Amino acid sequence: MSAQSTQAMRDQAIVWMLKLRDMPNDTDTQVAFADWLALNPQHLVAYQQVLAQWAWIEPLKQQHFDAREQALRYRPAKVTLRRRRWFTYGSAAVLLIGLALFSPYGWYGLSTTYLTAKGEHQIIALSDGSSVELNTDSEIQVRYRFNQRQVDLVRGEAFFNVIHNADRPFLVAVSNLTIHDIGTAFNVYKKSQKVAIAVEEGVVDVNTKSGVRRLNAGQQIAYSQDEGFESLGQVDLDMSTAWRQGKLLFRGQRLADVLAEIGRYHEVEIHLPNAKIADLQVSGSFRAEQLDNMLNAVSTLLPVNIKRISEKEVLIEAIAKR
Repeated sequence: MSAQSTQAMRDQAIVWMLKLRDMPNDTDTQVAFADWLALNPQHLVAYQQVLAQWAWIEPLKQQHFDAREQALRYRPAKVTLRRRRWFTYGSAAVLLIGLALFSPYGWYGLSTTYLTAKGEHQIIALSDGSSVELNTDSEIQVRYRFNQRQVDLVRGEAFFNVIHNADRPFLVAVSNLTIHDIGTAFNVYKKSQKVAIAVEEGVVDVNTKSGVRRLNAGQQIAYSQDEGFESLGQVDLDMSTAWRQGKLLFRGQRLADVLAEIGRYHEVEIHLPNAKIADLQVSGSFRAEQLDNMLNAVSTLLPVNIKRISEKEVLIEAIAKR
């Protein structure tokens, strides 16, 4: 069955629902409705979907947003008495579809974009009670359909705290994989070459073209199309939650990786021309917004000099041996 014919059935089902609500005891309407159901088994499916949608959008009657207000202000032109009732049903059907389409909970899958600039941090409360916490320089697109919830991580890093609903699964799409929530709190970091996933609570399934990997609480993994799955061992909760506290926590990370992390939070280019010092290890906890303090700490911990080339450029050099 084509998508077009399915949508046509839903439109007809909306009209029948409105007629039956308007004339619940009208025998002719009941007979005509039964005849319509008998024409195609899919008519009953469409009608049940419409009833479920009607119950689902019931709370919207008490909410206010632009599309709803414009629809409610609409006044059709005068029509003849003979056509008025059917015109009313058609208008109501269009209103119902319009509310579902343009509302924050619409089942047609329109997306809402949320993003943060460098140094920003945002917590987004979703309509189902779930939440997404965005790290610096990150972007997501939220698309809630009637039977599925999906968030696309376009760039950056996000922490998901999901209200589980088996009838309406929660999916996170990032790069070439999909993360299927099974009642969870988990972190997803989209790096340049791979995606890192850490599960704090519950369970997730990580789906790729090559297979599915299940992660339980306390487990983390990375995935790249070239290298496949890479186990990262047990989750270090302090490290995985540090950014949510406005901190950067390093435990023996390479200097090159540390500088890349610092660069995520600040509009600055950090140059490291000497490859020999790129593998020097850094440990420590730093406030993410304090660029100078972080750089000064690096120069204190390691045999390097920090040079400010300009307001937005920094050079890291090895200390010359005497």
